[in-house]
Amino acid sequence: MDIVSKNDFQIQTNTFKIIFYIMKNMKLIFKNIFNSIKKIFDNELAKIITILVIMWLFGAIGILILESKNQPDFNSLKNTLWWTIVTMTTVGYGDMSPKGDYSRLFATFLMLTGIGISGLFTSTMSSIFVTKKIREGRGLETVKTKNHIVICGYNPNLEMILDFIIKSYNNEFPIVLVNDLSEDKINSILSKYNKIEIRFVKGDHSRENILEKANVQNSKSVMVLTDDADINGDQKTILSTLTLKNINSNLRVIAQVSNRENITHLRRANVDEIIINDKFETFMTASHILDPGVPQALHQLIDENSSHKFQSKSIPKDYIGKTFDELSKSLRDKYGWIAIGLFLEEEKMGLSDFLSADTSSLDAFIEKKMKEAGHSFKQENKLSVLMNPKSDYLIKKGERIIIIP
Repeated sequence: MDIVSKNDFQIQTNTFKIIFYIMKNMKLIFKNIFNSIKKIFDNELAKIITILVIMWLFGAIGILILESKNQPDFNSLKNTLWWTIVTMTTVGYGDMSPKGDYSRLFATFLMLTGIGISGLFTSTMSSIFVTKKIREGRGLETVKTKNHIVICGYNPNLEMILDFIIKSYNNEFPIVLVNDLSEDKINSILSKYNKIEIRFVKGDHSRENILEKANVQNSKSVMVLTDDADINGDQKTILSTLTLKNINSNLRVIAQVSNRENITHLRRANVDEIIINDKFETFMTASHILDPGVPQALHQLIDENSSHKFQSKSIPKDYIGKTFDELSKSLRDKYGWIAIGLFLEEEKMGLSDFLSADTSSLDAFIEKKMKEAGHSFKQENKLSVLMNPKSDYLIKKGERIIIIP
């Protein structure tokens, strides 16, 4: 008996504890419920749907009371719910209709109410879609797209970059722009590229909340452009890179800088690739004088409209473990492609470990251009490029090939 009494006492004690806990937190529970309801009713669409549901139930119960004794069709809630919704939406199939005077008056009230609610619902939905479209145009909406390319910042090269991405990838990846451009300027860009999926987020791309609004954490890669007109453009690029890597350390980030002195800071920010503004222009100017023909050839290799621009391709599994010479000859015979190098995306692998000993002018030129495009030879880089491999070089798993079509 003592054991039973102790068990009963323990159960009662636990019950009182639960009741006391509920009563203690009742105020908080009711407050949360009230806030949830208030939050729902702050939404115009939720208000209309709630009114619609209330009127639907009111109409169904009302006609059930008025007509259930007169007509067997109205003697179940299922039937009256059906009749009420078709009456409120003015469809009126005619399969059921009230006979009594009060019932018809009630039906008239439901019809008029239904017309008002339906009109209100339609106008609210239209307003929501129009507002969303306006907000998207102004860059205020959060991007839901995934596996997209994000371009942060603005300079005169933006449209050339967009043209190249579009023509090279055939609209395969959506594009999201993040910058502080004026509404007229960004609308001009969006209008020019209205046939592709391109979104805009307005704001400072060095701020985490703006980058998260662009959904950078789920993007394919991010390019940060330096603003030539801003004296602190490079500093903003560095800060943006740090923020991006903080959001997702595995995110591929390509950053552009104007001043070579800032390269060290970008490497500390763990940037994947660096593009330097002035190097390419300097090389092209000097080459027109010292190496005529090279600038013209390079234009064909990097022009998005050229049929001979650089491309990267996957290597068929059959060639893994075979020599570069075998792969090169096969591609030449089958497609007419010229294989010029390989690249592998790998953590902490420097290009200098893979470069061939070939010192031909073409090898040196392409190697130089790859460096200028941001493919550094230092260990911090994750993209390893091997130009003009030896004929007996064995293809590794995961490598891709760089070709000229």
